[in-house]
Amino acid sequence: MAFEAIPSIVGRTIELFPDRVAVETPDSRLSYAELDGRADGVAAALHRAGAGAGSVVAVLTDDRAELAAAMVGVLRLGAVLAPLDLSAPPLRLAAVLADARPTHALVGADGDRRADGPLDAVPDTVRVGLGAAKSAARDSYPARTAAPDDPSHLFHTSGSTGRPKGILGRLSSLDHYIRWQAALLGAGPDWRVGQLVSPGFDAVLRDVLLPLSVGGTLCAPPAGIRSDPAALARWIDRERITLIHCVPSVFRPLLTAAVAGGLGFASLRCVALSGERLPPADAARWFDRFGDRVTLLNLYGPTETTMTKTFHVVTRSDTDRASIPVGRPLPETEVLLLDEGGAPVPDGHVGEIHLRTPHLALGYHRQPEATARAFVPDRLREGADGLLYRTGDFGRLLPDGALEFLGRRDHQVKVGGVRVELEEVESALRECPGVTEAAVVLGEPGDGPPLLHAFVEPAVGVDTDAVRALLAERLPAAAVPAGIVATDGIPRTISGKIDRAALRPPAPAAAPDEHAVGPRNATEQAVADIWSSVLPAPAVDVRRTFQQSGGGSLAVISVLSRIEEEFGVSLPLLTFLRNPTIEALAGVVEEALLDTASDDLLKD
Repeated sequence: MAFEAIPSIVGRTIELFPDRVAVETPDSRLSYAELDGRADGVAAALHRAGAGAGSVVAVLTDDRAELAAAMVGVLRLGAVLAPLDLSAPPLRLAAVLADARPTHALVGADGDRRADGPLDAVPDTVRVGLGAAKSAARDSYPARTAAPDDPSHLFHTSGSTGRPKGILGRLSSLDHYIRWQAALLGAGPDWRVGQLVSPGFDAVLRDVLLPLSVGGTLCAPPAGIRSDPAALARWIDRERITLIHCVPSVFRPLLTAAVAGGLGFASLRCVALSGERLPPADAARWFDRFGDRVTLLNLYGPTETTMTKTFHVVTRSDTDRASIPVGRPLPETEVLLLDEGGAPVPDGHVGEIHLRTPHLALGYHRQPEATARAFVPDRLREGADGLLYRTGDFGRLLPDGALEFLGRRDHQVKVGGVRVELEEVESALRECPGVTEAAVVLGEPGDGPPLLHAFVEPAVGVDTDAVRALLAERLPAAAVPAGIVATDGIPRTISGKIDRAALRPPAPAAAPDEHAVGPRNATEQAVADIWSSVLPAPAVDVRRTFQQSGGGSLAVISVLSRIEEEFGVSLPLLTFLRNPTIEALAGVVEEALLDTASDDLLKD
C-alpha cells in the first residue's frame, strides 16, 4: 500500500463532497466545506502562535465538531496531535500534560474552566482558543510534504508505575489503518459512524478519520448518554448509525438494552470490538437477536502498533469455541509467538505475541528505556535491522491459522500453585443469574496466601452465595474467588475497559481501636466517606494518615477528584500531602469553602 498522508485523503474527500454533512452533534451540523475552513483556521492560528511540524499540540474540548476540526488542522500543519478527555480527573489530566509537554494547547470554549487547572502543570504551553480559530486561507500557514515516518499522534496509557506512558505514533501507520478498514468494510459516503470512545483513547482516530476519509458522517451522541446503555441503544437506532467501535464490556450492556427495548438497529452494518476478549456467550446473544445482518469485527492491537494489527469477522460457528479468535494479521504485518528465550513456539503452543510490521509506533515519548524494553531487535530475520513489538500478551495459533488471544502476562496468576486465568473466571461469573458484569483481582495479604476476589454488577439482585456455589461446580477450586462483592459500578479506564488497578480486595475486619477518633462533624464525615470509597477498609480514625489507612499514591487522585465533586473545591496534590489525615484535610476544605463564600459576598 503506497503511503498517502491522512490530510491529503481528507482533503480529497472535501473536494468531492463539500456540501455533505461531515460532523453531526446534538447541537450542530458541519459540512465538509465548513470543516475545511475550520481546520485551516486551526492550522493558521497554531502557526501564528509559533507551532509547526513536530510540535506537540494538546486538544482539550468536549465539542466533537471542534475536536474533528482540530484533529484535521493539527495534522495539516504537520504537528503531533494529542487529544485529551476533559471528563478525566484533573490530576490525571495534569499528569498526562506534564509527561507530554505540549508546546501548544487548543482549548474549546466549553472546556476553558476545566482545562485551566491541568494546564498549570505545563506553564510554558501556549494556549490557543478554538473559538477564535476562524476560517483562514490555505496559504496563511506553510504547505509541507508529509513523510511516512513523521510523528502524528500522542496517546497515553497507564504505566505500571502509575506514571502515564505516552506512545508516539507515525503518520504512515495512521494512513495504513484507516484505508485498510475503509476497504474491508466498503465504507462510503452513506456511512454514519458513532463517536463513542473517549478523546484520550487512540480509537478516537478511527472514529473521526474513517468517516472523514470516505465522505461519511461522524455522529456524536449527547454527552450524558454514553454511560447509559438504554439511551445509547435508542440513539444508535434513531440516528441510523452504520458503524460503532467499542470494547466488549460496553457492547454487552448495549446488547442487553437493545434486546430489552426491542430495537432492530436497522441501519447498523458493523460493530468493531477491541481492547478486551469477546466472550462467545455475548456473540451468541448477538446472533440470536440480529442474525448475520450486522458484521461483528473482532480486532486486536495495542496502541504501540496503531490501533489494530489483527482482525476476525465473527461467525455463528465461533460461538461454539472456547474463545473468539482475534484472527489474522493486517497487510504488511506478521504475528510471531515466542517463548521466554525469544524462539518461536511450535504450532498450537502458547507464546508471547510479538508483532513485526513497519507500522509500529515511534516509541514511548521521552522514555527511551521503556522503548528499548518493548521495541526489541528482530533477531529472527537474518540481516534485518527492524524491530518487533513485544506485546506482553499470550496467544496461540488455532488449526485454521487464526490467532487466539489468551490474555496478558499480568492476568495469569497462581493460586495455591495452580495457574488461573482471571478472564476465564470473569466469563464464568457473567453466566451466573443476575450478574451483568464481573472483574476479578488477586489479593496478596502479607501474612497469608494469595486469594482471588470478585466484583460483580449490579449490587441489587445478585445472591453472592449462590454465585459462589455455581462457580464451585464449574471451576477448579483454586479459581473460585474467596470473596464476591456486589457493587453498583465496577471502575473503568477512559477506553471503557475494566480498571483492575482501581479494584481493592476487601480487608479483613480489624479489631476496634479504643483510641480511634471518629468523625466529629459533617465535613469530617464526608471526607471519611470519600476515603472509605478507595481504601481497602473503612476509614474510622480522623487522625490516621492516608498511608497508614492503606491508601496508595494512585488512590490520592480519586480522593481529590471526589472532594472536588462533593464540595466544589479543587485541592493541589501538595496540599493533600501536607494534610494527610481526615481531620487536617477537612479543615482545609472548610477554609476553602469559607474563602469562596467571602469572595462571593465581596462581589455582591
